[in-house]
Amino acid sequence: MTRVQSLDIDIEKNGKTPNPYGPGAKNSPTNTARTYLMFTLALFVIYGVGKMMLPAKKSNDPYASAGGAAGSWGSEHQHPVVSSGIKGATTNSGPNNDMDSPVKHYHENSPQSSNGDIVALELKETDFLMVLLPYVVIPSHSRPEYEKYQGNEGTDFVEEVLYDKNTPHGMAFDFLLNRDTRPINHDDPHLIQRFVLTLLFYATGGRDENAPVSEEGARTSGWDFGTAHFLTGLHECHWVKKSFDDGFWGILSIQSDTDRRVGVTKCNADMEVTEIRLADLNLVGFIPEEIKWLSSLESLDIQNNHLAGPIPKSLGELDELSYLSLDGNNFSGTIPDVFGNLQHLERVYLNFNDFNGAMPKSLCTLREDAVLKDLWSDCGGYPITCTCCTVCCDMVAECNEMESQKGN
Repeated sequence: MTRVQSLDIDIEKNGKTPNPYGPGAKNSPTNTARTYLMFTLALFVIYGVGKMMLPAKKSNDPYASAGGAAGSWGSEHQHPVVSSGIKGATTNSGPNNDMDSPVKHYHENSPQSSNGDIVALELKETDFLMVLLPYVVIPSHSRPEYEKYQGNEGTDFVEEVLYDKNTPHGMAFDFLLNRDTRPINHDDPHLIQRFVLTLLFYATGGRDENAPVSEEGARTSGWDFGTAHFLTGLHECHWVKKSFDDGFWGILSIQSDTDRRVGVTKCNADMEVTEIRLADLNLVGFIPEEIKWLSSLESLDIQNNHLAGPIPKSLGELDELSYLSLDGNNFSGTIPDVFGNLQHLERVYLNFNDFNGAMPKSLCTLREDAVLKDLWSDCGGYPITCTCCTVCCDMVAECNEMESQKGN
């Protein structure tokens, strides 16, 4: 009796009859329906995933296996495929791919490609050629690098010289076209001046940053581009540098800064070169005939170097020239008679060279007309004959004032 009563108390606990369909009820209709629903959804999920993992059916569309859009992933090789955008073209995973054909990259057909830079460079090259060709003079004296061009006339040979980087002309043209960091166009009024100065640098043994060095790390010959700041990106009127070759006492010298500078030491208001000083710089080579295009040049000082060959006849076309110092070099041959029109020429130094023959009449006439005040040469009996020189030297070290010229 007691057992039955306890069961009744459990059922009637707190005076409330338990909900037969509440939590914990084992035979709840709602719980059963929910279980069926979840089971059905699970079946659908398993079926869908299984179908996605099965191999795709082959399609008659040749592009289907390569992905349907540019940049999609191909189902056969699992790598990104980029559409070429060209009608009739196949992708690299398509069935008609020809392995022998060159690979095309999309940037090659892009307007942003480097083709524009190439075209611009070609136009610049053509323009530079048209401007420079009339100003180029092939050296006539013996130079191994010019031997195959000498004796030939015509634009074709001049153009070949400009493209021959074994010649100073070719090196100068290559610098202006490909390595000059100063932006300059074919219509720049100073293009010819820049070309002539660059040519002068290479023709006198100038060595740029690409020049070979010896095992000791020194330049093999000639002078360095940094010696006078040549070939920099500055305007050529700034191709100049102070020279401290005299050491401590040279720095304390009372001489002006101009006297202790080397390179392009002076220009006029129009940025035209008027003074060049390249003395004592170990120059080797020759003076190019193109120096005549520096039409405003007043002073040329290249004394105490190792330059050779004849004096360029084109010096006679420098109408503004007043100072010419070629002494202390290895120039040879006769002195050309080309100075008659240089009515500003006051000082000429030709001593300590290998000249021979007589002093040209044009220089003696300038002396007679009191235009030319100083004329030095190796006229100490041999090998120069000169009756109008102010000073005669012996080709070695000693120089003496001519008695006949004292007081003139």
